[in-house]
Amino acid sequence: MGRFDEYTIPFVGLATGHHQFEYEIDDSFFAKFENPVVHEADIHVDMDLHKTSESMTLLFRFKGEIGVTCDRCLEPFRMPVNNMQAILVKFGTPSPGDEDDVVVIAHGEHEINIAQHLYDFISLMIPYRVVHPDHADGTPGCDPSFMERLSENDTPSEEASEDPRWDSLKKLKFKDN
Repeated sequence: MGRFDEYTIPFVGLATGHHQFEYEIDDSFFAKFENPVVHEADIHVDMDLHKTSESMTLLFRFKGEIGVTCDRCLEPFRMPVNNMQAILVKFGTPSPGDEDDVVVIAHGEHEINIAQHLYDFISLMIPYRVVHPDHADGTPGCDPSFMERLSENDTPSEEASEDPRWDSLKKLKFKDN
């Protein structure tokens, strides 16, 4: 039995029409990948497969949480995930210039494994910059003591504002032309 056999869908035996699949994605799923981006997850995936004689459409609905670390205060927190993704699966000859959301399967194939697609979709849900969500009153959701220390370091010092090297540039700024 392979690492991702539970994510293999034998589509040859499926009738034309809609089919539902459900998956629970947790830490054990990501542990099967080398150097995973996600280390903690609790995600429910509903997949709707619509099969025709010429193609299949896979519609994924993700709902759950991912464990991430805040880039601002370095504290871990659970980030909610709620997303939809779709893949079009065509039957034919695969070529290198295919689109990202289109998968071409050779006519002789009889199954598709969606594990890599699940991994990619979930990994791409993590934003480039991860920070705690703000509270309802608009204050940052980060650790208050850390935010206080951060704001102390943000105040400009007096000697930086009185740097004489900027005086000649200030004269140019207000000079009438």
